[in-house]
Amino acid sequence: MVKYTYSHLEDWIANFYKKINIVYPEDLDFENIARKIGIWIHYKEVKSQFIERNGLYSIILDSRLPKVQQRIDFGHEVCHIFRHEGDQTEMHEEWIRYQEKQARYFALHFCVPTFMLKNIKLTTNHNHAAGDIADTFKVPIPFAKTRLQVYMNKFSICGMV
Repeated sequence: MVKYTYSHLEDWIANFYKKINIVYPEDLDFENIARKIGIWIHYKEVKSQFIERNGLYSIILDSRLPKVQQRIDFGHEVCHIFRHEGDQTEMHEEWIRYQEKQARYFALHFCVPTFMLKNIKLTTNHNHAAGDIADTFKVPIPFAKTRLQVYMNKFSICGMV
């Protein structure tokens, strides 16, 4: 049996969730997570974003989006809060693109954490497995397919498939 080695990001997310007692997919309610980490959530008809005022953070989620997309946006904004520094309005556009790419990748792992994903018995059919991930973690199917591919790529790279 080959041992799965977590990346630094996977470790960070697992530790983050375990500290706030989020251990099962049904615990991944973003409003509950926000309460536990002291972030306010607001819903407005604007692009999702976070704001910081005097050390207090709020995430504004686009109220026009379905809940499954708001969940992804929440994960994206959590990345900016905890893993990025600086004001993007003052950054070079290449650095902004880099941070946005990181936040999209972070959201994949934040919304479907590896330590939880590993406990799910997935079928070998990619579409069915993605459907199971989407249902379990309450994310859109295209997002689940991407997350599954990222997960499976790690096995391929490590020679585990």
